[in-house]
Amino acid sequence: MKRLILFVFTAIVLLSQPAPAAEPLAPSQRAELLAKLQALHVKYPSFAAAFAEQRTSRLLKKPLLSTGHIAFQIPNKFRREVTGSNPSLTVSNGQELWLYYPNFKEAEHYTLGKRALFDDALAALTAGLNFARVEEFYELQITAEAGGGYQIILTPKRSNLKRIVAQLAVTLDQELEVRRTELTLPKGDQVITTYTEPKREGISASTFEFVPPAGANISRPLGK
Repeated sequence: MKRLILFVFTAIVLLSQPAPAAEPLAPSQRAELLAKLQALHVKYPSFAAAFAEQRTSRLLKKPLLSTGHIAFQIPNKFRREVTGSNPSLTVSNGQELWLYYPNFKEAEHYTLGKRALFDDALAALTAGLNFARVEEFYELQITAEAGGGYQIILTPKRSNLKRIVAQLAVTLDQELEVRRTELTLPKGDQVITTYTEPKREGISASTFEFVPPAGANISRPLGK
């Protein structure tokens, strides 16, 4: 279950690398920014983008690179498709979640809403999408960046989240769009992602549905 939650986390939580010349926001400015983010996601509940990702680990001789597309719709629908020689697909419509590995024709199926620990972890991770409950799960440090934009560093409050991630950071441009992300894991591994071609409208509902192809082997790691 921990491996799945981490996979989902890297798929949908938008993080970024700290930048120099940052100026901390005053409490009133902080509240104003969070309100703007919440209003933006109410107006545009969907988001999609292309991404390029670099994963570094003490277990890897060199960084692992991947590219693909990501999409989400508030509050809990998302899709992450990795392309290239080792493709994978993660899709959730809010009621069920699928992981699919085309090279092996292997699919993992998870039913949501039946396991409190699993669902609570996902709720914490998706809080980074709309910021509506973000302070329930994270300590926030928000700064204004030189040249415009903001950086939000999130540190988990709860022990179950601390086992998955050491620190999250969110850097936004002047339009409050995410351009670069970074995830730091408890043992020092990092996942750095850059986002291009952002899109907030015209995302089909079918984007968040998945039907396993004929012949795929389906497993249910958490049971039915």
